[in-house]
Amino acid sequence: MDGLGALCTGALVTIDDREFREKLMTTPWCQSWLAKARPGDRFDPVPERRAGAWAQWALLHLQQQTGSRERSYPAIVLDGKFHDPRGQGPLLTPHLEIPEWMMSQAQSSFPYRLAEMGNALAFSWWMVPEVTACKRALFNAPGGDVVGALDMLWERRGALVDSVTNLRSGIAPSWTLIEEIILSEPQLLLDTVAGEYSTEEISDFLPAAREHQLTLVFDEKLRAGSGDYTTRRVGVWQLHGVDKERRRFALGVLTPRLTANSQLNDRMFSPETESCAALLVRGLMLRRIKERHLGLVDHTRVVETPVEPVSYFRSMKAQVNQKLPEASSKAAVQFLQTYPDADAAWVALSEWAGRAKCIITVREDAFRTAHRRALRFARRAEEVERDDINTLLPLAWDNNSSVIRVGFSKKS
Repeated sequence: MDGLGALCTGALVTIDDREFREKLMTTPWCQSWLAKARPGDRFDPVPERRAGAWAQWALLHLQQQTGSRERSYPAIVLDGKFHDPRGQGPLLTPHLEIPEWMMSQAQSSFPYRLAEMGNALAFSWWMVPEVTACKRALFNAPGGDVVGALDMLWERRGALVDSVTNLRSGIAPSWTLIEEIILSEPQLLLDTVAGEYSTEEISDFLPAAREHQLTLVFDEKLRAGSGDYTTRRVGVWQLHGVDKERRRFALGVLTPRLTANSQLNDRMFSPETESCAALLVRGLMLRRIKERHLGLVDHTRVVETPVEPVSYFRSMKAQVNQKLPEASSKAAVQFLQTYPDADAAWVALSEWAGRAKCIITVREDAFRTAHRRALRFARRAEEVERDDINTLLPLAWDNNSSVIRVGFSKKS
């Protein structure tokens, strides 16, 4: 039984002692991500800084909880309180119970998982079923690597922000119609708001997601227990997919309640500071609402466009009695900065090869893998590996029957 659900009839006593922290921080789980913790802004749009700030927050909010059955367990205490206007509810502090089995598991991706749950994790007022659903979404996850899918989302952050911003603007004038449905016929919204999203629907909105076979599901217990009130709850989701080894993964994501204030006005949920995973889910949900209940067909697609085209490819030939040159790290970084989206990068390289009448000697799948890995290194200010540079800017066969190296430069 879930921690909060099992303890709703009794008060919790918070114990914050040195012995507890020392024991918890030496577990394989905590040790695997402890070094990533950094003081910072939890709503920072830069992934590394955001994850570091959420890791720091988690460490500061680790507490031991003891319930009415004298069962002690570690938990991460949330910022908010339970909504209890009549003062008749449980004397509980909202918290995410950490499963005992998790303590023996290394999970270096935990700060990213926590950061990508979305700004709603910092919400001020909670219902007990929402918090227990958050715990399930965060900790009940298969063992696949989620970082590859997060890289894909991070590379398209600008386009995700623009898409959600445009969807909010487009739906705002008609939001009173949604409010009427919530109050009078909420069941009409259930499948729209809490229905499963298929790989096809997600890929139509975010084409790059197809590689990870993403699906999106609302927490079943939260929906079953909330019934018609599901639309008035914090949305608790799991984003499922496969990693490059074809292993299943799941990522917990939260969305704000379906109110005009949370969806359209509250600065806490501004697209500019929201997590990429939460932006994806909100974009899918708003687009579905717009089409099904407002009768407005929406063709919004998340495709990152390259920055100002002040750069160009070039052919590099070997000098007499010299070996064929290799592209520099600087050229690779400039290429990644110009084309942070792997789709756009591949199209740009292919189109240049067509104009130059060259045959490039790299497969698309190998190029995408190298692009994803090199971009991650570059954004962490780490040296891009030579093999990835040579894949991004590969050898080619030109129309003079010569082997050349593809180069890349930026205009001053």
